[in-house]
Amino acid sequence: MKRAQNLLVHSGGFTFTELAVVIALIGIVSIITVPWFVSFLQAERTRGAARELVSLLNQARQLAITRNTPFSVEILTSPQDRLRFCSGTTTPCPGGNVWIGAGTDLNGWMGMANGDRITLGPTITFSALGAAITANTLRVQDGQGTSCLDVVVSPSGRIRITAAGSCP
Repeated sequence: MKRAQNLLVHSGGFTFTELAVVIALIGIVSIITVPWFVSFLQAERTRGAARELVSLLNQARQLAITRNTPFSVEILTSPQDRLRFCSGTTTPCPGGNVWIGAGTDLNGWMGMANGDRITLGPTITFSALGAAITANTLRVQDGQGTSCLDVVVSPSGRIRITAAGSCP
């Protein structure tokens, strides 16, 4: 019985020194990892914007194939950062040729999510077979302007994401 009481009396927990060492280690690890985590989030946001643009371009390509007519993607860069599809090869899109569907406003414009920007946005046109009549490179950038990626449309109509040469 006396031995059990001694154990209870001496189990007081951590000393101040032990707690200070643990808190210091947590602080050091935080100082090292927070900048890395912030840059990781910015890069992922840019990748998300590039994937969103690839998805929209594939939608225009699919419209050209299913409707058996060329479709162009008209892009307005900063500060609007939006795009729209129109049937035919003429841009800016003539009034009656603008495609209006899910996610568009009354004029067919679709904006980029999360304040992401399109900094390089030439017109892209897909043929009725899905090939790119005008193959080109588009560039997306995160809202802070710290990272960017290129979205490349090849003549075959294949769309891929590549590293940008340099961010503006």
